Amino acid sequence: MYPTVKQLEAFLSTARLGSFSAASESLHTTQSAVSKRIAELEAALSAELFERSQKRPALTTKGRALLPLAAQVVDLLARIGEEMLDPDPFAGRLRIGVTEISALTWLRRFIEHAREHYPRLTIDPEVNSSRTLLEQFDDNALDIVVVPKIDRWPSGYCNIVVGTLSTAWVASPQRFGSKRRIEPGELADYPLLLQAESSVTARVHEVWLREHGVSARLATRTNSLPVLGQLTIAGLGVSVLPTEFFREEIAQGLLAVFETEDALPQIEYHAIYRSERGEPVLKIAALIESMCVFHRASD
Repeated sequence: MYPTVKQLEAFLSTARLGSFSAASESLHTTQSAVSKRIAELEAALSAELFERSQKRPALTTKGRALLPLAAQVVDLLARIGEEMLDPDPFAGRLRIGVTEISALTWLRRFIEHAREHYPRLTIDPEVNSSRTLLEQFDDNALDIVVVPKIDRWPSGYCNIVVGTLSTAWVASPQRFGSKRRIEPGELADYPLLLQAESSVTARVHEVWLREHGVSARLATRTNSLPVLGQLTIAGLGVSVLPTEFFREEIAQGLLAVFETEDALPQIEYHAIYRSERGEPVLKIAALIESMCVFHRASD
């Protein structure tokens, strides 16, 4: 049989106050009730906790060993009660899943503002591919995810548009010259640099390529956006990059943007959450919407 909370409280009060009568007053009960609880605790642990031969109860060796452990248990149970009864809906942890570009841009500002507005809320970010984030969300491992729009959201999920990502075909002007306009079909003549196949945005761009008769089968791929940018600047191929994220490199002439007759589609980003999470998660989604701009975090 395990000790009960009341037994441990009786033991702690008696040990700290030095008498059964003082403990009973502290616990708002009778002295006989305190004595009974301690006797039950000793029976449960098969150990004598107090020397009763003296005028005042003194802890035995076993009692001294139990004292810090009992204090930890009672304190922990008190904390559990405080957390469960806490009326603040923005206390605790929020598990948010984002893709790499969000982590590199607006996520830092979002965490700063969340701490300012909700100081008792801790943000735990998870950075991964859209597919993995949605799987984790489906398994209740995440409270809210921010991912590119997919064809159909699973039933029961709520979503709001929080931002739009603009992309364009870009290349190194030192490697491919100063040409600023290109026909979509001409991309077949260039080595292509694309994001990994697990990326939703990469799949959108591949559909665009297929519609214009260009195969992405031989494209060089990476799951890192900064690496993709560096490979493009080095002249290793033509790639699709988010123009806001790489605006400094474009302004410096390290990257040149190709205009195409049929522009690439913009990528909508959505915050996905469950309706049963209530108003707090809806306010968090609104805060994300106000923060979600795909500039560098240092901008």
